[in-house]
Amino acid sequence: MTSNTSFSKLEKNYAPDFRNKINMARSTNDVYDVFCYTVASMFNEITESKKFRESDIDFYPERECHYELGVNLRREPLIVECLDTSDLGRIIGDMAQTATNRHTHLLKHPEKTNSKIMRH
Repeated sequence: MTSNTSFSKLEKNYAPDFRNKINMARSTNDVYDVFCYTVASMFNEITESKKFRESDIDFYPERECHYELGVNLRREPLIVECLDTSDLGRIIGDMAQTATNRHTHLLKHPEKTNSKIMRH
């Protein structure tokens, strides 16, 4: 793998569904679940496996880096290489920022969000 590897196609495949699910999240737990599930799915697609789960990623909206990879992901050479030599880190970081923004919104305005969702 070269330093020119890009995962923008993968990002374009996942972004619309991710944004929709994040925007429809009713609780901060929903945001956590959507982020972790999506990232695990992306890593499974990259490694062409089904071995990663939501529990392999942690979402921390209060930290500067909003996510942390679990031991299984940190031990996967392909994932480590992709994060170091491609735009994958930026993509995951952007998704984490989107999730953090929604998480913050839900904390500040839970009543508005719930009433908006109930109308749909």
